[in-house]
Amino acid sequence: MQIKHIIFDLDGTLVDTLGDLTRAISDTLVAFGMAPITRQQTESYIGKGAKHFVKLALKEKGEDPVFFDTFYADYMVRYKAYQLDDSQPYPGIQSLIDTLKAQERTLYVFSNKPHEITELLMDAVFPNQFDGVHGHKPNTLAKPDTTEYAKFALLHNINPDQAVFIGDSTYDVMMGQKLSMKTIAVTYGYMEKQRLVESQPDRIVDSPFELLKAIESLES
Repeated sequence: MQIKHIIFDLDGTLVDTLGDLTRAISDTLVAFGMAPITRQQTESYIGKGAKHFVKLALKEKGEDPVFFDTFYADYMVRYKAYQLDDSQPYPGIQSLIDTLKAQERTLYVFSNKPHEITELLMDAVFPNQFDGVHGHKPNTLAKPDTTEYAKFALLHNINPDQAVFIGDSTYDVMMGQKLSMKTIAVTYGYMEKQRLVESQPDRIVDSPFELLKAIESLES
C-alpha cells in the first residue's frame, strides 16, 4: 500500500504550543480574579477543542453560559496575541516535511484548534508547505467526529486507503480508525503514552525523527 496523503494534527504533533496556551489561559483567569493554571494542567486539558479546554480550566464556573462566553472571548483575544511568542515546530518536523514533499506526498493539517488561529499559525510557521488546512469552525463538531473531515477529504480528493492520520491524542487515533485510515500516535505531545497505547494505533513513535520510518513501514 502506498501512502500518498499525510494528515497531521497540529498542537503537540507539528508544533509545541503549550507555553502560549498556558500563558493565554492563565492571564485570562487572573484577569477574572481566578488562579492561573500550570503547564501540566494545560497539557491535560487540551485536545478536544478550545471551548472544551476553557471549560475544563474554568471548572464549575464554565457551566454559566453568560460568564463562559465573556471569558472565552477575552481568552481568544489573548491567545491570538500570544500564539506566536513561544510556539515552535518540534525538532525534526521541518526536515520531515521537506522529505515528504520531495517524495511528492500531499500534506494536510486537521486540527481542533479554532480555524482562524490554525490558519494564522500555519501561515507563520509553515507558509505554503501544506496542501490543505482545517481547524475547528463554529457550530461544527470537533474530532473525533468525522463529519467535517468527510467534507475536507472530498474537497481534497483524499483516499483513506492511501492516507495516514498522525496525532498526539486518542481523538486523532479514533478519527483515523473511524475513517478506516492508518494511524500513527506520537508520544512527544500532550497525552500520556499509556492512553495512546490503549487506543491501538497502527504505529507509535516517541520522536519526530521516527515518523518517516513509521510512515514507510505502513507501505510494506
